Amino acid sequence: MSLDIPANHFKQTDRIAKIIYLGHSGWAVVTRECILIFDYWEAGKNPASRSISKGFINAEELSDQKVFVFVSHDHKDHFDRVIFKWLYKIKDIKYVMGWPYSNAEKYISFKPRETKKIDEMEITTIESTDAGVGFLIKVDGLTIFHAGDHENGSGYWRKYKKEIDFLAQVTKQIDFAFLPVCRYERDWEDSNKGSFYFIERLKPSVVFPMHAGGEEHFYQKFAKEAKKKMGQANVRCAAYRGEYFFFKNGEITR
Repeated sequence: MSLDIPANHFKQTDRIAKIIYLGHSGWAVVTRECILIFDYWEAGKNPASRSISKGFINAEELSDQKVFVFVSHDHKDHFDRVIFKWLYKIKDIKYVMGWPYSNAEKYISFKPRETKKIDEMEITTIESTDAGVGFLIKVDGLTIFHAGDHENGSGYWRKYKKEIDFLAQVTKQIDFAFLPVCRYERDWEDSNKGSFYFIERLKPSVVFPMHAGGEEHFYQKFAKEAKKKMGQANVRCAAYRGEYFFFKNGEITR
């Protein structure tokens, strides 16, 4: 999978990635050497043609790539069993599961606050306030965080804060983070408190809000509030499946 960046636009030491929105909490991250797919869910949709550029995974398109599929927990809006069909079309594929799932060769299960190395990738997990884990990933010079279902409702603030403080001991820098927003007015302030604390404590270079369930306007609401509370927050909002961003050395260049 090409990054679609001309080679003369970056150096070998640059931290680069192409980031593609796959709807809800789903993302694809294309690095120099591999593709990471997070919490993929098709939401019952069956598009006539599938392409990662349209926000739907076509396994044939990725057949010769090194692919890691991350599933934070087993709730249906984060865990679509269609991902297992990819196993027959992508030779170099591994599944990284946020709960005990399988002992088969291509499956790696994680418990909260566990660190493992998979090939050249280092993964550390934290406990989710809903179910499963959040993933901190170091790969190809990048540090990436996907929160899973962290802080998705009221009453979880203290628990989530402890996990964020734990992460602050594990890493001093995060290039980009995928953080959930709350879609319910009654829980909005308490729920997003965790994401704002994450931004303040860990200072990711870029934040992508997620978990809108097809109501992407909530991302803009979150971004406006983040800017008001923390002017330094660089929040980028996806508006539709397949929208993509280029990351280079702490900045979004597209």
